[in-house]
Amino acid sequence: MIKHRKLSLLTKDDIPVACSTRLSNRLYQMSFVLAHAPHDTDFAFHIVTRLPSWADWHRCFGHVSYSGLQHLHDKLLVDGFVVDLSTEKPDCVACTEAKMTVTPYGPSAKRYTKVRELMHVDLWGKYDKALIHGNYYYLLLVDDASQYTTVVFLKGKNQAA
Repeated sequence: MIKHRKLSLLTKDDIPVACSTRLSNRLYQMSFVLAHAPHDTDFAFHIVTRLPSWADWHRCFGHVSYSGLQHLHDKLLVDGFVVDLSTEKPDCVACTEAKMTVTPYGPSAKRYTKVRELMHVDLWGKYDKALIHGNYYYLLLVDDASQYTTVVFLKGKNQAA
């Protein structure tokens, strides 16, 4: 429940278990209420606290580099940015894969010199929202010899021909 820039988390019985104050840009600082369980309960919770590692912050900040994280930490640019300095800065599989490049085709043995001798065509779409004038697709045409490029917007795939 949000009232007057304050967010409250309530149980089914309307008992507050957490409340927060809005800081900025839809960011809330939460504080939790430690509730004592009734004597007739047959469960318990075990809480372990640890400082986040460099890898945790790397993922939280959208895979920013470790040197960037180190800069944020050293200059105290982010409130609440505490990190276990003894943790490793491991290679991130997602970042490594994102930086890999593969040439899909080898270099062309023949270079076309006449205009319209070889055209590269790519049809893009269907987009969730309509583009210019209600179009959902576009056709990209590139002439190999002159590198002349043109884009044609289409309402449907059937217009590509």
